[in-house]
Amino acid sequence: MSWSGFFYYLQNLWVNLRDWLDRVRQDRNVIIFLAFLVISTGFWFLNALRKDYTATLTYPVRFENLPEDKMLPDELKSKILLKVRAGGFVILRYQLSNTFLPLTFDVSEMKPWSSDDEKGVYTVTKDGHNRIVAQLSQGMELIDIEPDTLFVPLWERGTARVPVKVETQFTFEKQFLQAGPVLLRPDSVEIYGPRKIIDTLGYIEARPLMFENLADTVSTMVNLDFPPQIKSSVKRVAAMIPVEPFTELNVSVPLRINGLPDSLRIKTFPSEIQISFRVGISKYEKIDRNMFRAVVDLDQVFNEERPDRLKVRMERVPEHVESLNFSPIFVEYLLEKKR
Repeated sequence: MSWSGFFYYLQNLWVNLRDWLDRVRQDRNVIIFLAFLVISTGFWFLNALRKDYTATLTYPVRFENLPEDKMLPDELKSKILLKVRAGGFVILRYQLSNTFLPLTFDVSEMKPWSSDDEKGVYTVTKDGHNRIVAQLSQGMELIDIEPDTLFVPLWERGTARVPVKVETQFTFEKQFLQAGPVLLRPDSVEIYGPRKIIDTLGYIEARPLMFENLADTVSTMVNLDFPPQIKSSVKRVAAMIPVEPFTELNVSVPLRINGLPDSLRIKTFPSEIQISFRVGISKYEKIDRNMFRAVVDLDQVFNEERPDRLKVRMERVPEHVESLNFSPIFVEYLLEKKR
């Protein structure tokens, strides 16, 4: 439907609605009917609220005096259910206000329990019957409490300082590159939680960092993702992504030989390797050809199937070098005995 057609449709709808309202105002019988309908519905609702009903209400629970080396699971239900009988007005007032004070249980006074893989304490909820009744509204009768026994797991509490790790996905403008690793401050955080989980964690992950077309250093805040039950006072860390222009360089590096016996000598063709790479402007003057090491290994030369050529590998490359290429990848060689 076009916009003009849609607008025309709205105009017709408004005209029809206005005509209907005009007819209702002119027809006194309709107005009287609606008025009596509203009044009778109100009387019916008020009359219904005078009757007694059985309802299930939630009642908050709180635990205190936990041992310092123990903690409660996050998913532990901190509520109990009360089955009560009361008038509709009383129940409605509670549903609207929900003003119950928490029922407090002293963990140090609860009885111990244990299963194959868990330990904790328990109490009979009906022991708090009188405290609950004292808070119930006048005219509200307590029928039952669920559950009748409250089991509270107690987990051994642990703490640790672990490093922060972050996954990155960047693209850069032409002639720019990442000038170093992403810097996180702080780069480690203190965490606490169940020891059985803490002992399995080697690091905490930050939310992934994703930026496109970077042409300058970026500073941002990144949230931390904590596993369930694990907490920390540090919720996010500062991240800096260093970015700078780069230049392309070419160097010649002599080829080194690994595994050559003293009784032999070798010549390779060529004897030097040409290396091209990119490096940030700030590190340009620090790069020297001696920082590179290109080698060939002679292990296969002394096998029955002697290769015609030797493969070159880069044994050492300076930090902060990117897009490295070297040539040739294979070299020919001549092996001779020393005289």
